[in-house]
Amino acid sequence: MKKAILLILCVILLAALGLANTEPVMPAIETVLYTERPKDVDILLLRNGDKLTGTVMNNSFSIRTSYAHIVIESKYIAGINFEVGANNIESIITVNNNRFSGFIDDAFISFKLTSGQLLEIGHEHLLKITFRQRPQETAGMKWRQFIQLKDGDYFHGQILTKDITISTTYAKILLDFETIESITLVGDANQLAKVKMTNGDTMQGILETEDIEIELDVGSVIEVYQDRIDMTFFKEGYVPDSIPLIVTSSSAVKGNFVLVEKGSFTMGDTWGGGDNDEKPTHNVTFTYNFYIGKYETTFDEYDAFCEATGRSKPSDQGWGRGTRPVVKVSWNDAVAYCNWLSEKKNLPKAYDNNGNFLDKDGKVTTDFSKVIGYRLPTEAEWEYAARGGDKSKGYKYSGSDNVNDVAWYKDNSGNKTREVGKKSPNELGIYDMSGNVWEWCSDLYGGYSSSAQTNPYNNSGSYRVNRGGSWYGNATYVLVANRSYLSTSCTFHSLGFRICRTVP
Repeated sequence: MKKAILLILCVILLAALGLANTEPVMPAIETVLYTERPKDVDILLLRNGDKLTGTVMNNSFSIRTSYAHIVIESKYIAGINFEVGANNIESIITVNNNRFSGFIDDAFISFKLTSGQLLEIGHEHLLKITFRQRPQETAGMKWRQFIQLKDGDYFHGQILTKDITISTTYAKILLDFETIESITLVGDANQLAKVKMTNGDTMQGILETEDIEIELDVGSVIEVYQDRIDMTFFKEGYVPDSIPLIVTSSSAVKGNFVLVEKGSFTMGDTWGGGDNDEKPTHNVTFTYNFYIGKYETTFDEYDAFCEATGRSKPSDQGWGRGTRPVVKVSWNDAVAYCNWLSEKKNLPKAYDNNGNFLDKDGKVTTDFSKVIGYRLPTEAEWEYAARGGDKSKGYKYSGSDNVNDVAWYKDNSGNKTREVGKKSPNELGIYDMSGNVWEWCSDLYGGYSSSAQTNPYNNSGSYRVNRGGSWYGNATYVLVANRSYLSTSCTFHSLGFRICRTVP
């Protein structure tokens, strides 16, 4: 009996030690570049529309980025995109959810079809490669510091440069990686480094160390000049929610976006008692999927845009910034933010200077399947998402028939905005679509028709639509069918926005 008890204790002790030493583990990437990864074949998509299945025979791929020349073994690759963004910048996505963009050197891909035939296909014919899921493909990989660059690339690696020094107004300080949570670099020339410590202390100054040497978790050692870096996180295995939307799961984008799957709904006042402009009700069908912000765009996010572009920051009315929804922004401001974010993530802009939608080639379009960049949702997209999309339970507010469950409005807001995500979400996991702040939509304001519509977008009129109600209005204004409108230059202390993106 004693031996049995001793054996059990040993097993428990070993298990505890094993847990204590477990490396951070990242979930498997089941979908990459909007394509599900099979478990038995690789997928090759060609520019002429052909789709081939088989096995990629190249042992590695070489990519020249704006900051380094990197060779990545194929066993570490989840997907390769040979056409992304207005400048056709190519990208490699790795199995540990890292992104490297630039120009791929390999002139040919060697591809063995499932039939056994071996093909040599020129680079110029390629559109996308999706690599199969391999058993335990990340086993043994280390998950170290996470570095996010200004061009939208991001990766894990170990920072080899140990003498990183920040020059503040009062002293030069040698940074200790063990006590740093993150470093954010603001601006381009003469960047301001903002350091956050694990104990909550903060400091800011000039980073004296120019070149940062990094050993990537996928093998290569690179040197990155400091002006290329956006943020560095020192907790091993950490991945911030703000990483670009390149790798996705089959159900949602990682981070602050939610997938809204195509479907149909009845738009307008389906309960009775609404305003005249919510009638007549009409059927709307979407033939494409789209992503929409889980939260309203915050001051933190918008302030980063202002700092990067030299724009004046909007007033917070004295309520505080951070994760409160940004207010005092016009429709033009919101569109400028969308275009800036698209360029930051190496995506083509969604709008021209006149507010027209643009396709990936920069041509004006109203076909949302062709709009690749970040944008404001159309009015129909907004209402469909607010109602819960294809998971809707028919609530009159976004996520509930009880307004206090889901909305900040006149009776409970304390006469100011509140931090996003503090009320209950709707059926899709989206927050604050009822209340907190009104949200700009892409459409111009117009009357409804009783005719059924597919992928509707109103591009005629004088004012832009805003939806959702706010902290300032009563419960009637936060109903999901309620509508309002303002001129594109108007700003208000109860008006903000959330962003959207079509699934390519």
